[in-house]
Amino acid sequence: MPNVPHALALLAASSDISIAAVNEDQVEEIESYLSAIDIENQETKTNGHYLCEPNTPNKTAKVDHKQLKENLKKALADIVVGNTQNEYRR
Repeated sequence: MPNVPHALALLAASSDISIAAVNEDQVEEIESYLSAIDIENQETKTNGHYLCEPNTPNKTAKVDHKQLKENLKKALADIVVGNTQNEYRR
């Protein structure tokens, strides 16, 4: 019976685990299980693909390159600041 002392040590260590922690783990396991069931159900409905492919539009959208450039400038305005530019110049 070489495993009995090891089992007793594990049992003693498990006495520090609270009931609240066990309940929390059980709730997470149930959520995980339900999520897996949902994925399987969705795959059944969509011929094995969980995510449906997006619809491709018949017409291509008009792209305003000038507006895109302005939006990009606004988005990048605060990314590179003066000190960073000075560091790059060194």
